[in-house]
Amino acid sequence: MRKDTLTKIICGIAFLVVFASCKAKKELLPASLIPKVMAEEPKSDLAKVAKINALKQMNTTFKTLSIKAKADLNIDNKSNEVNMNIRMRNNEAIWVSVTAIAGLEVARAFITPDSVKILNRLDNIYIQKPFSYIYEFTNERITFQTLQSVLLGNAMEEFISENTDVITEGENTSFKTVLASMIYNLEVNLQNKALVNQLSDLEAGQELFVNYSNFTSVNEQQIPHLVSMNSKAKSKVISLNFEYIKIEMDTKFELPFRVPERFSIKN
Repeated sequence: MRKDTLTKIICGIAFLVVFASCKAKKELLPASLIPKVMAEEPKSDLAKVAKINALKQMNTTFKTLSIKAKADLNIDNKSNEVNMNIRMRNNEAIWVSVTAIAGLEVARAFITPDSVKILNRLDNIYIQKPFSYIYEFTNERITFQTLQSVLLGNAMEEFISENTDVITEGENTSFKTVLASMIYNLEVNLQNKALVNQLSDLEAGQELFVNYSNFTSVNEQQIPHLVSMNSKAKSKVISLNFEYIKIEMDTKFELPFRVPERFSIKN
């Protein structure tokens, strides 16, 4: 693997996973902040409310999660194949080890709700940034929990509200939310598991499309083992395809992250 591809791999993964392709134009108003004077609006469709509640109940829940995966990153028609170990402590940390096909670790990342840390082993560089660093690529409504949801195929609850349109066709149900020029589309199967997550901004010419398939039961929860992400931002096209080889839930593991003395620090 060429050294100059490592930064592209790391940035490409971050770019896709934290929704670099989408920029929200208008914030959803949390239900707790809606003034009481708005209570005179027509009552919510009970069937729609029931579907939204059922959707949220099917989101994968866990204490810890360990994933071994094969990944293919394609940036501007240049492909890089790597192996990845992903470990997550719910709402606390995401640890990622990226290795070349030959088994050599080329990068390690440690992400928390407060920070992003990356070891670039090919160039002996250590990068440490606050979590807000991702806002250079995306909007400020993206959270650590959002990052977890993308990897697991959970519904993006921050884009689901009483204003969401719900349409059932056959065995699948679609949820659509419009926020100014931004559109969120979610398609789920009969078990209310996400098949498609899509965010698009027509004005900015940006789109993120995530497809989930090959669901397998892990601790009695359905988790996709194939995750395909495609991002378009004007002329730049990035795709990242995951194949989850092994998933373990609620097991004990370490999140080793030590910075060797020979590494130079880049802040």
